[in-house]
Amino acid sequence: MNRIIFGILIGTIVFITACDKNRNNKNDFDKAALLQNFADNIIQPRYADFKTKIDSFEILFTSFQSNPSEAKFENVKTQWKVCYLSFQGVKTFDFGPSMNTGFKGAIGTFPTDTTQISSNIAAGTYNLATATNADAVGLAALDFLFYQTDAYLKITTSQFYSQYCLDVIQKMKAETDAVVNAWTTFKSTFIASTGNESTSMFSMLVNDFCQDWEEAKAAKLGIPLGKYSLGIQRPEYIEARYSGYSLPILKASLKSIAEIYSGIGFNGQDGVGFDDYLIGLKKENLNTSIKSTFQTIDGLFSPFNSTLEIELTQNQTALENLFNAISEQVIFIKTDMTASFGILITYQDNDGD
Repeated sequence: MNRIIFGILIGTIVFITACDKNRNNKNDFDKAALLQNFADNIIQPRYADFKTKIDSFEILFTSFQSNPSEAKFENVKTQWKVCYLSFQGVKTFDFGPSMNTGFKGAIGTFPTDTTQISSNIAAGTYNLATATNADAVGLAALDFLFYQTDAYLKITTSQFYSQYCLDVIQKMKAETDAVVNAWTTFKSTFIASTGNESTSMFSMLVNDFCQDWEEAKAAKLGIPLGKYSLGIQRPEYIEARYSGYSLPILKASLKSIAEIYSGIGFNGQDGVGFDDYLIGLKKENLNTSIKSTFQTIDGLFSPFNSTLEIELTQNQTALENLFNAISEQVIFIKTDMTASFGILITYQDNDGD
């Protein structure tokens, strides 16, 4: 009898201890609140901003077409830059409506296929929705069309050249409208999908966040810098090469991702972000490292006062420092942060981090 009582007592103690341990390990962070903040204050307002800028872009261009002048063309190019910077704020969210429409690739693919663009204009007929023209559309295509040395002459004397520019703009506008409209109904699905499985919206959000950072590291900087070609620089892969606007685009991209991490809304208000989740998981040191690295990276842009192509030859060491800091952040967010969240990285990259 004493043995039975003793066994029951030991079992009870073990059960209570296990319950206490599970209670201590339980994290009560509200991921739905995080997704709610992202939907209401970050994603939808950023898409709305991009739509507004694209709409204005179309209006400015059609006004230029109807009554061209060099001053109007400068306004068009200025608005192109405004749209390009705004796009950096939405390209991170390549899931749901964006993924379904191919929004990110259609608007942000670079480098552009100048041969295909020239062929399309020469032919005067084309279908910009086909795979053949996947690299002949979007903001990068307009970089080539607007910033050639004789762009103004071509755009004002060639109907096909001018029409191609308009078709590219209107394609971007239609794709943006589709994503913005789809988010009105997709929002509830996004907020409710808080799981860690690979198909959940939270998992896709974390994956796209990390992937966008890596794409900035590799495509926007590493490839032109020669990091994946045995040190041989590849300026032909520079984003927005013709306008020389690559470095402002890169800085805007990294700043956008840093704000996403902290849950900062389009209105500048600090909401629930990945930083709050890490703090809830008792990962304060990791959060501090990530935020400190974001600040360091922002400061590393100060030596640059020219185009990326010129800086490649005149300021390579500063670019190397920037690349190394961006690479360090990959470890913090892709390895340490995702492990803390219990999220599996599902995208593929071949740059060795």
